[in-house]
Amino acid sequence: MTASTTAGAILIALSISFAVVASAKHHGVVNRPKGHIRKRKRSGDNEATRMAADKRRVHHDPAGEDHMVIQNEEIEFWTRLLQGSMPVPVPTTIRPQPSTPRPTNSLPPPTPRPNSNPEPTNRPSRPPMTEPPINSCGLTSAERESQIIDELSAVSFSALFDETDSPQSQALEWILNKDSAFLCPGASGLVQRYTLGVFYYSTEGDSWNECNAPGDFFSETSIAGANSACTLTTTNATQIFPNDIRGSNAWLSPSDECTWGGVSCYSSGESAGRVNVVEFEENLLRGTLPSEVEQLSDMRFFALERGGMGGTIPASIGNLRSLLLLDFDFNRLSGTLPSSLWSLTSLRQLDLNDNNLLGTLSSEIGNLGQLRFFQIDNNYLTGGIPEQLGGIPRISLIGLSGNDFEGVMPEEVCDLRPSPLQTLVVDCDIECSIPQCCTSCVPV
Repeated sequence: MTASTTAGAILIALSISFAVVASAKHHGVVNRPKGHIRKRKRSGDNEATRMAADKRRVHHDPAGEDHMVIQNEEIEFWTRLLQGSMPVPVPTTIRPQPSTPRPTNSLPPPTPRPNSNPEPTNRPSRPPMTEPPINSCGLTSAERESQIIDELSAVSFSALFDETDSPQSQALEWILNKDSAFLCPGASGLVQRYTLGVFYYSTEGDSWNECNAPGDFFSETSIAGANSACTLTTTNATQIFPNDIRGSNAWLSPSDECTWGGVSCYSSGESAGRVNVVEFEENLLRGTLPSEVEQLSDMRFFALERGGMGGTIPASIGNLRSLLLLDFDFNRLSGTLPSSLWSLTSLRQLDLNDNNLLGTLSSEIGNLGQLRFFQIDNNYLTGGIPEQLGGIPRISLIGLSGNDFEGVMPEEVCDLRPSPLQTLVVDCDIECSIPQCCTSCVPV
């Protein structure tokens, strides 16, 4: 299949998906008071929740090339012992003292004095000298640790390695002393594997519903049990990237990270072996999203839906320039939208509904010229709706209800109706004619 054919198919698949979701979202948000919207957002078991979970089940969309290669490193340890000893000194023979001559009288001879210089004994040799063992990296353990820390200090603040409970310190300890893959400094997969380790500990992976790390990293029984308990795969993205390397192994297990549940990687090309998809839905992710995710720079699908993540969206998210889909709905994310978000110019879907986001909607959203689906319902955004939203030529769904926007819907947005913009939902206190411009509004 040619690249142009692949690109066309992925856009068709995404467009079909967005259209289906648009309809579902539209019918799910009408005629609910604002207070009920807030309550629905917290309950997690309602019609809008189910529709949001369904919106990303899209058809095959070959918009990019699928790549990956898996490299496994054998675990072998060997030691070399150099022994040596000091020369043994030659004992010195002490001549005996001459006896005192007898006197000429009849007195008995005197008693001989004891020898003050007894025969010396041999000195023991020094113990053998031993060099530190050399591992499969051709380094001592101390050298390997020092070089890996130096390399990963370019990824995380090195001060975090000294904080025992930090996700970065925990991931480093796993890489150095618990991961049976035993990566060497400079290994091609070191930074990626460490980054996913930080993600695991930062989102409290031991408390996930599935795919938790083995209880004992050195027990084959524990590893096998953890793998069998993990059933997650990149279900939705599989239809779009069918050639990806994927699996359903436990996180932090000895297997290649591309086979961990909810992860898939490119199988060929320049990005072979790099993460393409991280997809979790209702897996009880908590904690915060670490800034280190920027290292997954080839990732195209990043979906962490219906969890419990708090904190802010890190500014480093703007370095994921390959992203087609970013979906963090139904979490507890707070703070303002980072300005770097508007540099993700390849995005087709941006879904941040049902969080605790604050601030205004930037006019820079007009930079997302490829966007098809934008939903930011049920947050705490204020201010006006930017006219630049109407400068996105192929957008099909916009959901803005459940916020504190004010004013009039810009004419530039209304000019997109009815095509390509099929669904536009706002709160009823926004001045917007129905159905000429807005398709529906939510009472406040």
